[in-house]
Amino acid sequence: MQYLPGKNQRTKTPEVVEQTPQRIGTLVAFERDKSPNYHIQHFRIASDVPSPSPGTMVIVLTKTNEGNECWILERVSNVWEINPHEDASSSVLRDVLPIETKYAGEGSSTVIYRVAEIEPLEEAVFLSNGEVFIREAQTLPRAGSPVMYAPGDLVLTALGLEPDPDRGMHIGNARGDRTIKITLNKDVIQRHIFIGGGIGSGKSYTRGVLAEELYMLGVPQINIDVNGEMIDATEELGGTNLIPGKNGFTLPLSSLTPDDVINAIPGMRSGTNYETLIRYAHEALLKEKTSTRGLHFTVEDLLEKIEEVAPQLDMDKAGTKRPARQRASSLDRIPYIGNPFEWEKYIIPGAIINIDCRGLLVSDLQLIVASIARDLQRLAANKKNRFVALSIDEFHLVAPNNEQSITTQVLREIARIGRHYKIGLILTTQSPQDVDRSILKRLLTRFLHSIEPDQLDSLRGVFSDASQDLIRQLPKLPQGVCILTGAYETIRHATIVDIRTRNTTHGGATPDIWDDLHQSGWKNKYDIKGNKVD
Repeated sequence: MQYLPGKNQRTKTPEVVEQTPQRIGTLVAFERDKSPNYHIQHFRIASDVPSPSPGTMVIVLTKTNEGNECWILERVSNVWEINPHEDASSSVLRDVLPIETKYAGEGSSTVIYRVAEIEPLEEAVFLSNGEVFIREAQTLPRAGSPVMYAPGDLVLTALGLEPDPDRGMHIGNARGDRTIKITLNKDVIQRHIFIGGGIGSGKSYTRGVLAEELYMLGVPQINIDVNGEMIDATEELGGTNLIPGKNGFTLPLSSLTPDDVINAIPGMRSGTNYETLIRYAHEALLKEKTSTRGLHFTVEDLLEKIEEVAPQLDMDKAGTKRPARQRASSLDRIPYIGNPFEWEKYIIPGAIINIDCRGLLVSDLQLIVASIARDLQRLAANKKNRFVALSIDEFHLVAPNNEQSITTQVLREIARIGRHYKIGLILTTQSPQDVDRSILKRLLTRFLHSIEPDQLDSLRGVFSDASQDLIRQLPKLPQGVCILTGAYETIRHATIVDIRTRNTTHGGATPDIWDDLHQSGWKNKYDIKGNKVD
């Protein structure tokens, strides 16, 4: 496939275009919406064809103004039945009058039929020289045009997806047609990924599918695991599970900002002289060591620097210097602050580094994420890094819609220019309304699982070209089904996807509490007096 010079067209060789599929309906004139028009169209579904579900892709066969054969790719928005025998008045009449009413069903009746509403997306134009090119939908079909299920190769090309599952990230199948394998181009990870959905919607399962696909492509992954959902999968894929503060996984003071350090010290009051002294000493160490030589420093180095710079600030009095040292020394009691972690040793092709953050306070979680992100940025600045996918579960906790969050700023920077840092983000949340908007809008591939209606407003900017009918379905999508949207360079048009089955253990499944009770001996329902209920 290639772009024709000067035109927004994508060519396809004619041999990969499938033969005309089976007819499933006929385009009709629908006065209510003045269709067919360029934005919305309707077709009558053939009586022997099952009702297509919303999101199903179909084609309308027509001709361009130049007389070339044209297949318009369209997406089903909604389906309904027309049956005048079952309108409200007829139903009431049958209930009131004891008259048996019989009528012919669809396929035999002349007044009973089903209608599907469809949206034009793109069109394939067949030229007389045998070339086929795909462009945005710009041909108006006439009522009476035949409607078919869309061929898989046309759907994949129009959506900008990878036709070969072995060359990209195969995440599932098109809803309504399992023969259409939805495979993302592997480059989408460079433009960041968002996974949203309510509890039990399948978002962590989808994250596991992406972990498997990235592993098979050799992309190193660092995962911030808030709920322990990737622990088993990490082991099964030969990765490394790490707990902050244990087995050598610590983070240096040099990966923290002065604000981070102040926030990490218990009981630190803002505006005091000793806060100013600690902040100044830490900034001085950053300039001396990391900015010029890329060196790290310890809590002991910070204490020595406080001694050194206190006279410069006229804070050499015991009432300032001593409390500053005492408070700064408390950093030694934070288990995850210590020597720098050897990221270069672990970030190798196919590696998965899962940071088990279960049980951490939100403040600690934010500090750890910010530190890891800055370490990765520093590796990039020193040109010592290879591309890595940084995944964060429940990222509304670490990047809230709050300018003061210690992690929001660094993640904003990665979201904005992560490609230059060789960092791709995968951010998952059940509460998109609580996340930083600047970060959210820069995640250009989006998996939208079932979510509470009150969260829909916060997703308005990421629906892409999903219709209102598709959006209304979002709260009702079954587990493991999502609306896939994106920017034009990632996913050209919204589509509904059945996420594929995972090969690794899913650690995010809801526990079976009833099995726990049965194992404990409470196997039945009892009445209030403790008698078994039949």
